[in-house]
Amino acid sequence: MYILNSQYSIAIKMSNAVLRLLNKANRIGYGAAKTCFHNDITCAKVAVKQYSSALFISGDKAHDTFSVLSPCLDFDNRFDNIEGLQKELKLRGIDIDVVELKKTWDFYKYVDANKWALEHKRGEITNRMRALIKKKDLTPAEEQETAKLKLEAKIVKEDLKFIRDSLWELENSVVIRALRLPNELDHRTPPSSPTVLSSVGIQTQPATVKSHIDIGKDLGLVEYENPTQCYLCNDAALFELGALALAGSILSKDDMIRVAGTDFSRSVVVEGCGLNHEDPAETFILENNEEIERDSPNRLHLVGGASLVSFLAMYAKQLINPTHLPLKCFTTGRQYSPFPESSLPNGLFTICQVSAAQVFMVLKESKCDEYEDHFQNLIKTTSKLYDSLDCHYRTVIRPATELRPWETLRVSFEMWSPFAEQYIEVGHVSTCGDYLSKRLLICYQTATGRDFPAIISGTVLSVPRLLGCLLETSSDKFVIPEKIAKYMPIDYETI
Repeated sequence: MYILNSQYSIAIKMSNAVLRLLNKANRIGYGAAKTCFHNDITCAKVAVKQYSSALFISGDKAHDTFSVLSPCLDFDNRFDNIEGLQKELKLRGIDIDVVELKKTWDFYKYVDANKWALEHKRGEITNRMRALIKKKDLTPAEEQETAKLKLEAKIVKEDLKFIRDSLWELENSVVIRALRLPNELDHRTPPSSPTVLSSVGIQTQPATVKSHIDIGKDLGLVEYENPTQCYLCNDAALFELGALALAGSILSKDDMIRVAGTDFSRSVVVEGCGLNHEDPAETFILENNEEIERDSPNRLHLVGGASLVSFLAMYAKQLINPTHLPLKCFTTGRQYSPFPESSLPNGLFTICQVSAAQVFMVLKESKCDEYEDHFQNLIKTTSKLYDSLDCHYRTVIRPATELRPWETLRVSFEMWSPFAEQYIEVGHVSTCGDYLSKRLLICYQTATGRDFPAIISGTVLSVPRLLGCLLETSSDKFVIPEKIAKYMPIDYETI
C-alpha cells in the first residue's frame, strides 16, 4: 500500500477534474452545441448532407483526412462584444445563437487548457522516471517513488484519452460553427438600403423598352437558352474581348500586375472564403473526379481564373516578405457560379459563366491610412473605367443584407436597366480586412514572427452585365462605346 504524496494527489485531482469536465459536457456542452449546429444546417437554403469542414480537421479525423492548414482561431475578439455581433448577424440575415456559441467556445478553451496541463504533468513524470532509471542502485524510497510514478503515469494517460475524446467532440461542433461566422462590418456599411456615393451622367429612357435578350436575338448578338447556356455572337463577342482589354489597360496603368489564375480550386479555399463548400448552390462541385476520393471533404470546384477563390488559392499558406507589400494584382477571364434555384433568371444578368476583371490587393494591416488610401484609389481607378464609356452609372455602398461572408464594406458600380427598371451591379470592390488571411494562413514576416495582412478584392467589371445594360439603351442598334471599340481585335469602325 502506497502513501499518497503531493504528486500523486495532483494526479488524482486531475482525474476527478476530467470526470467533472465530461459530466459538464454532457449537461451543457455537447448537447447544446450539437442542437445548435443541427438547427443551423436545417435552416440552410439548400438541403445538403451534414456539414463537414475541409478548412478545420479535428483530431479524430486526422488519421483519415489530410489537414492542408490550420486556420487561426481567434474568436475571442469576436465574442468580446456579444451585442455588437448579434446586431451584425441580424443585419446580415444570419440566424446563429452567439450567446450559446460563446459559452461552448469558452468551455472548449477550458477543456483545452486542462489537456495542456495534463500534457505538462505527463512530461514531468516522464522526466523524473528517466532520471530514476539511469541510476544503477535505487534506495527503498526511490523504488517506492518509481512505483508511484508508474501509477501516476497510468492515471494521467487514461485522463488524457478521456479529455482528448471530449475535446475532439467539441472541435466538431463549436470550432466548425464558429468558422461560419462572417466578417465584421465596416461602420460605413448601411443596414438595409444602399447609400449613393455619386452619380455620373443622366439616366435616360429609350423610346422602345425591350429586354436585352430580345434585342440581342433581333440583332444577332445573343443566343440565350438558360443561365447555363448562353452564347455571344458577332459584335457582342468582339465587345467582350474589347471590354476586358480596356479594363486590363486601365488597371495596368495603376501599377497592378496581371496574373493568370486557375479555373479550379479545392474545398479548403472555398470554405476559407466563408462559403459552404458542400452546397451546390455556392460553387460548382466536380463529381466522379479520379484524383479525389469519394468521401474526401476536400473536393475540386470550378470557380474560374478571374475569381477571389482563384487568387486565394495562389496565396494560401504563404509567408510573404514584407518588402513585397503591398501586392496589387489583377486578372481577366472567367467566373463560374451556380444559378440559385430560388431566383428568377434575368438574362445576361444571372448567367453562370461570366467574363470579368478581378482585382486582389494584399496590405500589411486594415486599420491604417495606407489601407484606406489604396481602397479609395482602387475606387477611382474603377471609376476611370466607367467614365471612359460615356454612359450613366452610379457608385453605391451596398447594405449589410447584400454582403458576402468575407466582406466588411462593398462599393458597387451600377448601370440602369430600362427593362428591369432597376440598377444592375456591373462591378464592385470590397474590403476584407484580415478575415481571409487568418482563415487561410496568408502571412507576412515581422521582427518577432508573423502577422496576417489585410485584403482588398473585387470584380471591377462583369462583361455580360455591362453588355445587357448597353443593349437596352437602344433597341434597334448596338452602340459600342468608342473606348471599347478601340480595343476590339477587329477595327470596328471599318466594318
